[in-house]
Amino acid sequence: MSDKDEVARKLAAGHYQTDPTIVKIVRYSTGNEDENLPDEPIKLLEVNEATIPSGIVPLQFDAHPSSGIDYPSVIVEVTPAEFQDIEQGQLPLPLGWQMGELFPRPIQSEGAET
Repeated sequence: MSDKDEVARKLAAGHYQTDPTIVKIVRYSTGNEDENLPDEPIKLLEVNEATIPSGIVPLQFDAHPSSGIDYPSVIVEVTPAEFQDIEQGQLPLPLGWQMGELFPRPIQSEGAET
């Protein structure tokens, strides 16, 4: 089984690669030891310029080991304005979620195919 942090980075990189309108991906956690359990999902919040404002709508996905995704995940997609509201405490996240690692968009090397 892959390291959970490694899988979270892989998920974020894959989402950036397939959706150029994502401007930021942040990993969230519950801040407790449950995060280390294999059945506790990886939680990613994706800031997407092309999405419509709909508040916090967590979408759950099962693990997909054949793709190297050994853990379940929860993805929340928000607009840049909604993300600003989250940062200002005006739009609450699911109970107990705390902001964690920011996964920046990978830099494409010159001449690389997109």
